[in-house]
Amino acid sequence: MPPNPQHHHHRSSLKQNNKAFKSRHASKGSIKAKNKGRVEKSPKATSISNSLSSKKADRRNAAKIEQAKKRSELASNIRLFTGPNAPPKVVAVVPLCPDVDPLQVVVDLHTCLELSCQSQPVGPVTLSVERFKQKLKIVPVSRRLMDILDAVRVSDFVILLMSAAVEVDAEGTLALTAIKAQGVPLLHGVVQHLENDSPKMQAAVRKSLLSYMEAHFPGSDSKLFSTSQTQEAISLLRSITSIRPKPVVWRDQHSYVVSDALEFQETDGESGIGILKVMGHVRGQSLSANRLIHIQGFGDYQIQKITSCPIVRGNGEVVDPVDLQFPHPELQDSLVAENEPDPMDGEQTWPTDEEIAEGDANVARIEQLRAERKKKLLRVPKGTSAYQAAWIVDEAENGDEGEDSSGENGDDFDMDDGEDEGESDEERAGSGEEAEDQSEEEYEEIEPESKLDDFDVGFNVADDERQYKEYLAEKKKRKEEEDDLQFPDEVDTPREIPARVRFARYRGLKSFRTSPWDPYENLPLDYARIFQFENYKRTRSKVLKDLALGEDQWEGVDVGRKVIVWITNVPKAVMETHNPRLPFTIFSLLPHERKFTLASCNIHRVDHTNAQSARTIRSKDPLILWSGFRKFEVRPTFSETKGGSNGVFRFERYFHPNKNVLANFYGPIAFMNEPVLVFRASEMEEVPTLVATGHSVPPSPLRIVAKRILLTGHPFKIHRRSAVIRYMFFDPQDVEYFKPIQLHTKMGLTGHIRESLGTHGYMKCLFGEQIKPQDTVCLSLYKRVFPKWNTQTWVDDGAGRSGWAAASGKDGDGEWPVERALTGEAGGASASAMMTD
Repeated sequence: MPPNPQHHHHRSSLKQNNKAFKSRHASKGSIKAKNKGRVEKSPKATSISNSLSSKKADRRNAAKIEQAKKRSELASNIRLFTGPNAPPKVVAVVPLCPDVDPLQVVVDLHTCLELSCQSQPVGPVTLSVERFKQKLKIVPVSRRLMDILDAVRVSDFVILLMSAAVEVDAEGTLALTAIKAQGVPLLHGVVQHLENDSPKMQAAVRKSLLSYMEAHFPGSDSKLFSTSQTQEAISLLRSITSIRPKPVVWRDQHSYVVSDALEFQETDGESGIGILKVMGHVRGQSLSANRLIHIQGFGDYQIQKITSCPIVRGNGEVVDPVDLQFPHPELQDSLVAENEPDPMDGEQTWPTDEEIAEGDANVARIEQLRAERKKKLLRVPKGTSAYQAAWIVDEAENGDEGEDSSGENGDDFDMDDGEDEGESDEERAGSGEEAEDQSEEEYEEIEPESKLDDFDVGFNVADDERQYKEYLAEKKKRKEEEDDLQFPDEVDTPREIPARVRFARYRGLKSFRTSPWDPYENLPLDYARIFQFENYKRTRSKVLKDLALGEDQWEGVDVGRKVIVWITNVPKAVMETHNPRLPFTIFSLLPHERKFTLASCNIHRVDHTNAQSARTIRSKDPLILWSGFRKFEVRPTFSETKGGSNGVFRFERYFHPNKNVLANFYGPIAFMNEPVLVFRASEMEEVPTLVATGHSVPPSPLRIVAKRILLTGHPFKIHRRSAVIRYMFFDPQDVEYFKPIQLHTKMGLTGHIRESLGTHGYMKCLFGEQIKPQDTVCLSLYKRVFPKWNTQTWVDDGAGRSGWAAASGKDGDGEWPVERALTGEAGGASASAMMTD
């Protein structure tokens, strides 16, 4: 056979290595990474085609179930407002321009349906739209901000009324800001005076107004109508009646009733106190007779019973009301809002005589050790005075400098040994003795003089007093708020009172963010009156879960049913102060929302062109706070929004513009993330001014708000790393008292106090590096601050003036005994009551 032909082959090092085929059997780690937490069900013993088809069918079936669920919810919501006995949709007409008329919108909507309407209607108007089988409750409001917010709070739709001739002014912009902060339902725009422009100008005006609405409410897909035209007015009604109202979460988690009629029935034997009957449709959640009812401006009350409304049949027959629900005696919420503390809860045991004697012996022993401490001798060159020796830094005290100097001496010593290696022992001994004699002749050991006496020799009291007055006059030239921005927390040490007495309640912290601080230490008596949850998140989840499942301990009246709510022990002032131009609304509280705790809210300062609203807001200034549907007059303390790992938040003296702070005050518990509006009332203004907006945060009585002060001093003399600091203290005993606290400078250096100099508060300090003459030395002290118990229910009389009804048992302008439910004397206990779920 012929030989096999030879083929050319590449070297093995040049061969291509292809990627390995993916294996079906992966490792456990790769399977977990691929699944990303998903748990696969065990496969059934079926073929691959059947399993794939079954999974696809399951997914399709689940999608159909979810789609059917959403459709049923949508249909139920639509049916909720459809029918002769269905609740009407509440529509608020908000004017944004000074030349618009909200009452004209009501007239135009009646005219397009060929219905008669009063030329000047007073209060909400119910419009029956037979064409779309629904009812509308139209609420025209004035340009007063308080009225606008009260109407929008319970509205399903908001009509923003604008003008084609006049732009939206500052009041209209402020109203939009407040509406966005409170919660935005569905919006529609209406423009007036559009018929006065040419058709070309009308298109430009519409485009401009739509852009304005889109800028304030992006993604709202709002429409613009002109109700002066019949066709557009009908289109507006069609849009409102065909759209499902947008849910407002914080509002819809509570049950509330927008009244159609009110009736007050006085109780026998009690003047001014009686039963308030509120007739209206149940909205939000089902209404339970066991829950408390909140009336805005007057507080919380209990329900006597819930009855149905009288029904008139087609033949004229009237069906009498029927009792639907009575409160359960064991399940009805109590009006108690404060804890009743035990006066003996905080009692402590007095120390025994043996413990007192042992403490005195320890103090005497420490004083004896200090007295027996001897002065050390310093080895200095001859000719050095005792005063100069007092300013020489000892090597033992200055560890870094001592190590450097010893290293240099060691090197020199080794070099000397190398040079003298050839000398004999006698010669080296002789030269060593000569060097020792020479060093003995050049140096001597002396006892430094007392710095207390020597420093006072050259001290001029008159010059120091003059310099200090000039220093204080320089600081007083700055404005108070500007000082807080440029020099936050700086405090001048008083000369009349020792610093150890003036700042006895303050403490030093090594780290403000991580140093431990006991939250139960030195609590005020007001803390014995508040409530604290054992686990707030668990309690909140349980309350909302029971609310969603309808397991709120007692079955309530369904949403959409027209009922009469009988509320007991209501003052007659509720009827007398009610503004008939606005709808009267009652809200049902969730469990525990009546009880007081240390409430907090995250608020942001709102800047306006109005000079009055740009004034300084200090901590503990009186403010009007709207939290959801409740209104209070509070004096909150401000703090930072973020704290350290130890739960400590820095106290803010001022509420600066464009800054977020936490406002802390004693107030009722709120489970929902409610919107917060902050107003400030003054004698110069008829209407309170909006100054901040925000939202509530979970209550935490253990949150520590620490007030920081900075005692500042200035370098007087500098020598390497040591320096003499003055103006921080004016007493040597104060220097010794604050000696353990670490110092820091504004340029980032840290140091500590070494000793006191003289009798006027000068002190010698040692820093990590040499301090600069223009630097400032600071000493930080901290003290925990608490708000005052001064929360009151805010009452608006509708004319811009406000009255105050105390929520802590005090009487307001009228005598309302129901507010005295907040009773209980604060005893010696200093711990809040613990609530469990």
